[in-house]
Amino acid sequence: MAEILTEQGKRKQLIFGDGELKKATLTYMSTQKGSKVVLPVQFNPTEYSISRKAAYTDTTGKLQEPHPRNLQSRGSRLANLKVKLLLDTATEYPGYVVKSGLQKYINDDKELTGICEELSMLMKMYPKTHTQSWVVFSWGNMEFEGFITSMSISYKMFNRNGHPVRAELDLEIMGEDKNVLQTLGAKPRESPDRTKYRMLHQKDELWMLADEEYQDASCWKEIAKENGILNPRKVDYTKQLKVPSL
Repeated sequence: MAEILTEQGKRKQLIFGDGELKKATLTYMSTQKGSKVVLPVQFNPTEYSISRKAAYTDTTGKLQEPHPRNLQSRGSRLANLKVKLLLDTATEYPGYVVKSGLQKYINDDKELTGICEELSMLMKMYPKTHTQSWVVFSWGNMEFEGFITSMSISYKMFNRNGHPVRAELDLEIMGEDKNVLQTLGAKPRESPDRTKYRMLHQKDELWMLADEEYQDASCWKEIAKENGILNPRKVDYTKQLKVPSL
């Protein structure tokens, strides 16, 4: 009986966890300070979603019935993380302890607008690199990294001076889970072990096909040589191209 209870205890610990509450964090490069900022999320989100898409081309010929096997993969796309965060500087929460890194915003004269303004800067170009700030949203064993593509801030409550004291922040980050990236890194795409045949769309180029098949855009010359293409800008898009194994 003791063994059964022990197993039940392990199962309960697996489901509900144990120890101190793990806080989600948002890590980014501050455009104003030029240094990395690790910001603890005030309240853990109640949910988040990660969506992924893949692109396919239908190679079904004229007067042929469509079939799933006629779909040709064009590769996967980056994932998209959606998460809603709550910022509240007006409500007293019994037992709530403000994490280090949030204190300066919670007790600031501008209320929570300081953090909202700084987060809004993540959508702007970083002067030194002319790119947006790279961000990482972490919670538990999930670390999603990439660029913020959408940010919506809804102010929900205001004090007597008109300063917002509660807000909901909707974030969308385009990137990928670090665990997935590590798996892809451990198993890189290899050269085809047999000759393949592929169709190009009119907006596609040989280097794009080489990057998809060999993960090396410079291998477009091998495809051009195999198909007798002298000018890569003049490709017959009505014919299938032979993609040789290297």
